[in-house]
Amino acid sequence: MPIPISRKPSGYFHGSRDAKVQIEAFIDIQCPHSKLAWPSLIALKEHYTKGEIGLAVHLITLSNHRQAWDVSKGIFALAGDNDETFFAFASYLYARQADYYNGPFRDKTHQDLLNLIADFADDFSGFDRKEMLKRIETGEVYTDARTPIRFASTKGVWATPTFFLNGSDLVGKFSEEPTLDEWRAVVDPLL
Repeated sequence: MPIPISRKPSGYFHGSRDAKVQIEAFIDIQCPHSKLAWPSLIALKEHYTKGEIGLAVHLITLSNHRQAWDVSKGIFALAGDNDETFFAFASYLYARQADYYNGPFRDKTHQDLLNLIADFADDFSGFDRKEMLKRIETGEVYTDARTPIRFASTKGVWATPTFFLNGSDLVGKFSEEPTLDEWRAVVDPLL
């Protein structure tokens, strides 16, 4: 069986791929630590709007977050190649993370989760529920959703959130809930 090749590079992107500063963020949509870090990535995106940086966000799934895989497929199904839709829908989902966390889903079925994702897509953008349920199960979405974790493994990423700045790991550089000021302290001197 041939190995499926993703249609695009891993990650959703903001900024310039030619910028001197390239940031890579590896997050899990069900990870509470990723949820804490997410507002700083949005602040970073909103602060550097003139192509000063490149920001690639790679959505990976950790094994202890049971619902993350399907919720991630829902993001890929809805966002497709649209980076802005990805950022907006991920923000929407982080705000509702308690609805699909392990505890609340202990006695629910896989179909319950898929229905919740379809409800989220409908509420977020009016996306047709039936179309969402079909799209989540396509081979294209499957390939797009699994590409980031394969890419993460080549960089030694094993936890989320994990950040790289120009290829260097930023472990230990930030508080658990990073701020824009913390990001600026490492980014601005490089600009």
